[in-house]
Amino acid sequence: MFQLSNFADANASEEAEFVLVGAPFDATTSFRPGTRCGPDAIRQASYNFETFESRYGIDLSDLRILDLGNLELGSDPGLACEAIQDSFAFIPEGATPIFLGGEHSITPPIVKKIAQSSEIGVIVLDAHLDLRDEYGGTKMSHACASRRILDIPEVKGYASIGIRSGSSEEYLYAKEQAIHYHTSEEVREKGMGQVLKVALEEVGCKRIYLSIDFDCLDPVYAPGVGNPEPFGLTSWDVREAIEVLAPRAAGLDINEIAPQYDSGQTAILGAKLAREFIAAKVARM
Repeated sequence: MFQLSNFADANASEEAEFVLVGAPFDATTSFRPGTRCGPDAIRQASYNFETFESRYGIDLSDLRILDLGNLELGSDPGLACEAIQDSFAFIPEGATPIFLGGEHSITPPIVKKIAQSSEIGVIVLDAHLDLRDEYGGTKMSHACASRRILDIPEVKGYASIGIRSGSSEEYLYAKEQAIHYHTSEEVREKGMGQVLKVALEEVGCKRIYLSIDFDCLDPVYAPGVGNPEPFGLTSWDVREAIEVLAPRAAGLDINEIAPQYDSGQTAILGAKLAREFIAAKVARM
């Protein structure tokens, strides 16, 4: 099931606090392919950093971090979904999963599996609404990710942050269904802290899952993504979101990094934010 490759400081075995899983799937990409290369690019970039996260006083080398490597997902969205859910059999009970994508279609099966243990709220950082019911001939497209998350009965609350793109039908659907979303302009005007406060109230769950579609960021900060969208969030915004949300997060995914479209800076940011998530969660335990 797994192809082995290690994230820096991931040296634990079964007794893990955090488990990384690569999900190199990009079969439904609609603009720029290549997000299947994201997991290994993030891993390679992770070796750039010191083990000590000074903001939190946490040394990642002291933590029990396990990297299971990459799932073999093929090109069929349905089979990829099943493989992602099956991978949880290898994640030790009580460990926090961190999935490295891959495109955003990896998120719904992760959420579905995590939500089976208890109710959960989902916060998505994304440039796009992702509320299409079908796209490119499949309901499992990356453009349908949030719609599929909202289909999961155990998801008790949802909000997305960084939105600045979608079809007219998606905006109408969001209005009709009272789906909570916050634009990048709102974050710029009010600050990420205030937007997160409102989003957490909307989600209404102590236990949340965080999904970071890297096109939530402005292309200035993250040019290497499948569907870049100008006027986005800053790297500081996303770090603040992680700092606030990590302590209550049941899991994280980082998706839509396509490393061939830049000189490595997007994967470097992805690796740093994954490490910040781990440190922020440990610091508040």
